[in-house]
Amino acid sequence: MCFTAERSASLADVVRISAGYPFRGAIDDLDPGPVAVIQMRNVESDSVDWSSLKRVTLPSKRQPDYLAAGDVIFTTRGRRNSALALRDVQGLVVCSPHFFVLRVTEPSYLTPEFLAWQINQKPAQDYFQQAATGSYILNITRAAIEGLAVTIPAIPLQSHVVALAEAAQHERQLLNELMDNRQRQLDAIASQILNPRKAYSA
Repeated sequence: MCFTAERSASLADVVRISAGYPFRGAIDDLDPGPVAVIQMRNVESDSVDWSSLKRVTLPSKRQPDYLAAGDVIFTTRGRRNSALALRDVQGLVVCSPHFFVLRVTEPSYLTPEFLAWQINQKPAQDYFQQAATGSYILNITRAAIEGLAVTIPAIPLQSHVVALAEAAQHERQLLNELMDNRQRQLDAIASQILNPRKAYSA
């Protein structure tokens, strides 16, 4: 398969960018309600921990722009500004102001999964590191996000790259599980043969 890009564009040309819901104050202090909120603590490297979302009553009567399948959420603060494509959104969900929501305008031309993968790669991450503002907590501005150059290959190539990335992620998970299991075995052995009381009684 040829890995030749068809064209490039700025991110602002291929997505609609919106900010997270403008909460004022602590989300945890809001009354319980029907709307789930994605916060940075709920996002892992490749997924959202949906069961951990806080469900609140939104403090404003303004109609929010609820998240939908295909949206890409992008973290704007911290040392790594990662993107995650949402393949399934159940119920009413918004994200905190620490995210931007990227909604691809032509999914038949650029898939959300490929866009998220591309944003998470080193060229885009280097760009964000240079564009970040703030000395203690780095922050990415909307203008910086809009100016990101993205490459748009043919859809079959986009799908191929996403499949490879997902296979690599699955392999990492299996390897981590294997390493954890091996460490538990070693811990059990250590507790049996290195326990000072057992050694003394023997």
